[in-house]
Amino acid sequence: MKKGQDQQSSGFLRYIILLLACIALYGNMFIFDQPALLKEQIVQTYSPIYGEHLTNFYFSFMYSFYSIPNIILPLVGGFMSDVFGYRKMSLIFMFFVILGQGFLYFGSSVANLKYMIMGRFMFGLGGESLCVASSIIINKWFVGKELSFANALNLSLIRSATVLGTYISPRIAEKSGMTTAFGVGFGITLISGAALLIMNFIDSYTEILQKRNLQKTEGLLDNSIQVLDFGELVKQILEDIGTFPKIFWILTLIMTTFYTSVLIFISFSSGIIINLWLSADAPIEQNQEVAGELMGIPYLCCTFLSPFVGLMIDKVGQRIKFLAIGCALVFLGLLLMLLFYPIFCMLTLGLAYALFASTIWTSIAFVQNLIIQRGTAFGVMNSVQNFAFFVMPLFIAFISAEASSQVSVVLFFLILACVSLIIAIYLYIEDRNRLVSLNSSDQKKLMNYVNNRTEDGEEFEEEEIIETK
Repeated sequence: MKKGQDQQSSGFLRYIILLLACIALYGNMFIFDQPALLKEQIVQTYSPIYGEHLTNFYFSFMYSFYSIPNIILPLVGGFMSDVFGYRKMSLIFMFFVILGQGFLYFGSSVANLKYMIMGRFMFGLGGESLCVASSIIINKWFVGKELSFANALNLSLIRSATVLGTYISPRIAEKSGMTTAFGVGFGITLISGAALLIMNFIDSYTEILQKRNLQKTEGLLDNSIQVLDFGELVKQILEDIGTFPKIFWILTLIMTTFYTSVLIFISFSSGIIINLWLSADAPIEQNQEVAGELMGIPYLCCTFLSPFVGLMIDKVGQRIKFLAIGCALVFLGLLLMLLFYPIFCMLTLGLAYALFASTIWTSIAFVQNLIIQRGTAFGVMNSVQNFAFFVMPLFIAFISAEASSQVSVVLFFLILACVSLIIAIYLYIEDRNRLVSLNSSDQKKLMNYVNNRTEDGEEFEEEEIIETK
């Protein structure tokens, strides 16, 4: 009886941690797309100062400068989370998120676009690394226990922040000015900071009470700071990366191409929608509101669909097939942008995003050689992704400046979607070489394989192929 009560208590506590982890990322997701949502007002405000052409390039800097530190920081941040503890590092990352939005708010209040760009850079110092730290704690509490559902529910709740932002930010800006909209974002990041403090306290206190021996992962290192010089740090990171299997790199490539073709497209879709589909005679504020509502549709779909997709993946597996379907739907959705009113494109992208995002992080959890270096692995993936996020906004700004229509931008994203689909097919072929397929629905077998153990606790032998494909 007591054992059953303990299990119920543990399950309840897991979901409390999950809820707090979602709130901790809520501010991050709310503020990320605020510049894109208010692009027309930003351009209108600063064009008289810098000129329209230069203002558009400065606007692209808001996303590129966010991504610059994240080419390296998630990698270092993930490793530091493994070494110094995800709790300590998550507080540092949250500090930069709050500071960055504070600078953006301040820059808007004094009409200084360069301060706003600096704020986005500071936000970048913590934003992606905070997501890495959050992924670590969710994997710690849920691995082998509804992990796909937990990740999908996390995605659903934090993306509801993006939906909320796409709906209220343009309206707040229209009624009270864009500075007030950025101020609301700053207030939400403070709430997220408070949730992170509570989550870290519960996680730490639970660790002490249960006296878990985490010496082989982050527990011992979380309580004892190890001083590493720069050379040792780089050497250790490279050694960790050298142990990552081929399938990890394939997953990293497919994630990068998929997220670039979806998330960057959504971030720039406001201008595309206004250019291709909305009346040029309508007021800027009206077009901005309509475009903002359409931008929010993929995240709204993701909010409602992700938990169900996560449950389905836990039950039936088929992770690689879901990844491939997601990539194919992106291509279809981008094609629909050129042919029909954008709502059909955005609904299709929302379904693709829910399928892919609910699957990709769970797939990483079931890759070998990532148990101890999980933070580093998540960091590598985010670093590669953010290199693309740094390059693409500048490239898209160049295409927009040179092309007479936004059709060229959409065609570029279609090419990216094709690349992600090709990588998904290659992933399916490579997965057939694994002893236990990522398509397996048996999480126990997958975890035994990841830990190099059979169900009887013995090591897997190369010839002992478990047919789960």
